[in-house]
Amino acid sequence: MKRILTGAAVLGFAVLASGRVAAQSASSSPIQFGVMGGATFPTGDFNNFVKTGWNAGALLNFGFQNSPVALRVDGSWNQMNYKDFNNVKLRLIDATADLVFNVGTKSPAQFYLIGGAGVYNFKNTGSNDNFDFSSGSQTKFGLNGGAGIKFKGSLSPFVEARYHYVFSGSSFNNGNGQDEKFQMIPLSVGITF
Repeated sequence: MKRILTGAAVLGFAVLASGRVAAQSASSSPIQFGVMGGATFPTGDFNNFVKTGWNAGALLNFGFQNSPVALRVDGSWNQMNYKDFNNVKLRLIDATADLVFNVGTKSPAQFYLIGGAGVYNFKNTGSNDNFDFSSGSQTKFGLNGGAGIKFKGSLSPFVEARYHYVFSGSSFNNGNGQDEKFQMIPLSVGITF
C-alpha cells in the first residue's frame, strides 16, 4: 500500500509540473488524456486465491459537445500476489471501451456512470520451490461497469470504482476441476487534462 501511495504522489506531482499551457489547451478540447492508479480488490471465488493488489493505467476520453455522454478507452495494469504461493504474482492487463454518462454537468463536482466491454490478458509470474509459474498467458473478454466522481477544471481529478467480470472459461482452476470466474473491483484515483 505504501508503494501505491508513493506512486500516486509522484504521478500527481509529475502531472502538475507538466506545464499550464498544455493543461489550458486540454480544457477546451473534447478529447482528454488521463492517468490513474489505485488498489485492485479481487471478488467472488477468485478472492480465495489472490490478495488485494494494485493498478495503474491511462485513458482517452472523447466528449461530445452539448451531450452528457462520452466515449472512453483505457488500459490498465493490475498485479496481485497469490495467497498460497510466495513470490508468485498474477499480472492482468486490460483494455476497455466504455460509454460514460455524466450527471450534474453544471456543478464543479460531477458524478458519472461508466460501462462497457474489454479484453483481459492474464499471466502468472514468479516461481516457488516446486514450479515455475511464468509459462504463457491467456486472453479473455469481459464486461465492466461502475461509477465515479470528477472535479472540473484544467486539471480534473477523479475517483472511480468499476466491477470487472471476465466471461466463463477464464480457466483459474480451484483444485476440484472447476474453473473459477475472474471478478475484480479496481478503486482508482486519477487526473485528466
